[in-house]
Amino acid sequence: MKITDELSKTTQVVDTVEPPVQPITSLDEVDLEKEISKLSKTNRHINFKSETLKLTTVSLLLSMSTAVSLITVIIPLGITNINLGFALKYYVIAISFQVVGVYWGMIIGLLDGFLQFIIWGMSPLFRLTSAIGLALWVFLFWLLNEKIFSTYTTNNKFRRNLGLVLGSMIILTIQPFASSVLTLFRVWIETGSQSYGFVSFVSAWISLMIFDLFAVILFATTTCRIQLIISKIWH
Repeated sequence: MKITDELSKTTQVVDTVEPPVQPITSLDEVDLEKEISKLSKTNRHINFKSETLKLTTVSLLLSMSTAVSLITVIIPLGITNINLGFALKYYVIAISFQVVGVYWGMIIGLLDGFLQFIIWGMSPLFRLTSAIGLALWVFLFWLLNEKIFSTYTTNNKFRRNLGLVLGSMIILTIQPFASSVLTLFRVWIETGSQSYGFVSFVSAWISLMIFDLFAVILFATTTCRIQLIISKIWH
């Protein structure tokens, strides 16, 4: 009886042991369609999570740019002698290309103009030209720092700092000028006065160069550190 029980237990153990995995000796033994389908599903899942995270980040950046623009309501312009809310909003939008890429960064600039129209009202054409100016603002930062001067990939500290300085000077020249040209055409369309449009062009150019200066300085002094943090998060 004991011998029979032992034999029965031995048989059960043998039955429960999985057969050894046979090595694949030929591609014909692999179900390529099944494996490709698995990889495709995995990639779709990863891409979905990535896009969801990116959209959440875009919403957060847009909320931040809107929130900091309200600082001027709390701290009047006469106290700081600078439109602090305006400068901080431009700074947040400038770094957006580092976080979510240039495509979404430019969309944030366009959407900010739409939100400002909802909050503050004013002329729809004014908000449209402001939104276009913000999109151009993001594009210039991306073009100069990512493509032309390679600010984030160069290991030479002098070249990196030189690129930041030159890029900042170019942005402070091009972006205010382009936005002022948009202002000229906007005022010309709204008032029908070419001379008043030119006066608005000069006024906007000077004002934007002053306001943008603060945002550009903030960007130049923090962008490399932000890039380091973002690279650690995404990778």
